[in-house]
Formats: sequence, structure tokens, C-alpha cells
Amino acid sequence: MRWLVAVMVVFSWIAQSAYAQPRATIQVNTAGYSACAHDSSWIMPQRPFRIYGNTWYVGPHGLTVLLITDPAGDVLIDGGIAEHTSLIEENIQKLGVKLHDIKWILNTHAHCDHAGGIAQLAGDTGAQVIANVADTPLLKRGGHDDPEYNNEFPFPPVNVERSVTNGESLKLGNLLLTAYSTPGHTKGNTTWSWTSCEHARCMQMVDIGSLSAPSFKLIDNPKYPDVVKDFRYSFAMVAKLRCDIALGPHPDMVDFWDRVAKREHGDANALIDPGKCRAYAIDAQKNFEEELSKQRMSAGLAK
Repeated sequence: MRWLVAVMVVFSWIAQSAYAQPRATIQVNTAGYSACAHDSSWIMPQRPFRIYGNTWYVGPHGLTVLLITDPAGDVLIDGGIAEHTSLIEENIQKLGVKLHDIKWILNTHAHCDHAGGIAQLAGDTGAQVIANVADTPLLKRGGHDDPEYNNEFPFPPVNVERSVTNGESLKLGNLLLTAYSTPGHTKGNTTWSWTSCEHARCMQMVDIGSLSAPSFKLIDNPKYPDVVKDFRYSFAMVAKLRCDIALGPHPDMVDFWDRVAKREHGDANALIDPGKCRAYAIDAQKNFEEELSKQRMSAGLAK
């Protein structure tokens, strides 16, 4: 009988110890990825706040990270940069949300400033990582062999557990999120759309995948020969989306902080602008075509 009691005590101790351990089972080595943080706003603390309904801002000031809540489980979009996930995790917890309540982590695109923290966040939350099928290989490579940046901005490799395609919808409890492929910025650049409600008033939220081409090689790029065609497809896609509240991986790309300031000064509807997605797409295409024209002229090609 004594041996049975001893065994029960040991198993009880093991169970209690396991319960006491943090949920994270993965310790990600984030050292050596500081090259990504070349913009100080990307690691600048920002208080978390409600954007609309069940959609919350939990990122640093210069990088959008979104939390979408539901009783069945919460969703995070993007993960900031490596080495600074504590900013995001602290913001989530300040809202009274437990890290293990996050069931999914979605990604807009596989660049170090938006995917760099995902591996650590996935380890700390136990969440499933979901990304566009065309960006899944780049996420798993940790940004190595990027079509535009080569190996310049690596990040901790991300284990993508589920890949999505254009127009695919994901359902978690009452949440329904739709992935729209908007390639160009990366091959799997994704615009995410969902509905958030306050009382009986519901808004279509759109987190636009970046449509910029900073220092991109647009002419004769052997790693991305269809880059021009993809960008033009994406401009048209974003311009036609239903879009009540426009968001973006970089807040300034949709004048987010200006609109937040107006709301704080009394304009309750300052974030609501059904024409914002279209306006951003038109402006991004204008800048893109100007850059393309310059590169074509430099290459001796007809304008």
C-alpha cells in the first residue's frame, strides 16, 4: 500500500508542477535580429485600446498588431519584430486577455517587421499560425532568400500550421475572417477582412496588406518575374473591397494616428471612412507606376 501512496504522491507532484509551468513550450532564440528595428517607432510602447467593437490595437506605436476577441478564442494579426514581443504581450494582458486565450496568429506578410515576433508569440500562447500559402515557404525560411531583400532582414523561422488561399474564410466562434491575396509586396501578401460590431452597428474591418515597393527591383527580377502584374492586381483588389474601417501593417499608411487623434477630440466616427481602402490603393499605385517608369527609363526601356 505504501508504494501505491508514494506513486500517487509523485504523480500528484508532477501534475502540479506541469500546471504551474507557463504555457510556452518553445523558447525562441531572438538574438541577432536587431537589424530589423531600424525605425524607432517599431519598438515604441503604445497603450492598447479599442479600435471598434471586438478589435483592439496591441502593437507598438509604429507597427500594427491587432487583437480580435471572441468567447471561443482570440485572434492576433501580425507579431511585430523579434526581441520585442514583450511589448505586445504586455498590451494583451493589460486588456485582461490571457495569452493562452489566443487561438490563431495570422500574418499579413513575411517581412521581419510583421513576422519577426510570431515564432515567440506562438510559443508563448500555444496559438496556431495561419498565413497565405505563397508566403508560407518564406516564413519557414525566416525571411532568407527574399525576392527583394535576399538575406538582409532575417527573422526567427515560423512554423505555419495552416496555409490559406485567396478568398478563403476562417471561422472561430462568431468570428469570420477572410483572406484576400494581394501579392507584390511579398508573393503571399494578404489583406484580412472581418466584421466588428458595437451594439447593433457593424463595421467591415480591413487590414490592408502593404502595397508599397520600397527599393524593389521591378524590372527583370529573376526571383519575382511577375511582380508588376501582381502589384497591379492587388491595387484593383483593395480598391474594390468593402471597407468601413481601414487598417494597415504600418499605421501611417492609412493615416491611422491622425484619425485616432480626431476621435479622441470628439469625432466619434473619425475612424470610419468607406473610401479609405480605395484611396490608399490609388495613391499606392500612383507611387508604384512612377517608380516603375523610372526603372524602365534607367534600363533603356520605353516608358
